[in-house]
Amino acid sequence: MDKKELELRIERVKEKKPEIYNDVLTIVVPFYMFHNDLREGITKIQETKYNITNSEIDVMRCLYLSKNDDNTLSPTKIYNKLMFTSGAITKVLKKLEDRGYVVRLENKFDKRSKLVKLTEEGAKVCKACFSDMLAYEEKRFSKLTEEEKKIYTELTQKLLH
Repeated sequence: MDKKELELRIERVKEKKPEIYNDVLTIVVPFYMFHNDLREGITKIQETKYNITNSEIDVMRCLYLSKNDDNTLSPTKIYNKLMFTSGAITKVLKKLEDRGYVVRLENKFDKRSKLVKLTEEGAKVCKACFSDMLAYEEKRFSKLTEEEKKIYTELTQKLLH
């Protein structure tokens, strides 16, 4: 949707549905449209090139970026970081294990649970996928000048805090 059509849609809401119109729509509607478009592009990369879901790459990323050097965490730490349910994390881990991206190890501190470790193959796929995702994101933000990127970053950080 081009800029003019977006402006017309927002104006129609203002005229036809004034009870739900607010000036903030001129900010949030384009923001959500861009976010959704960016997310769809990333999902397409994950699914078509790597045959991996958002949840699966999130778990792999969590392991890859873990504070320890061996890319190992407990399932509880993973689902707490990602805000998954324990049932959801179990399903994702099973799929990743079946594909050879993670292995489950004995937990020497708690015999009741196992640890999850990202395999070399899992780390390789994770790095490649993130490289492609970053290239896509870089392309999407390439329309902005360096100064605009700086302003965007500052404004976004201001809204987050």
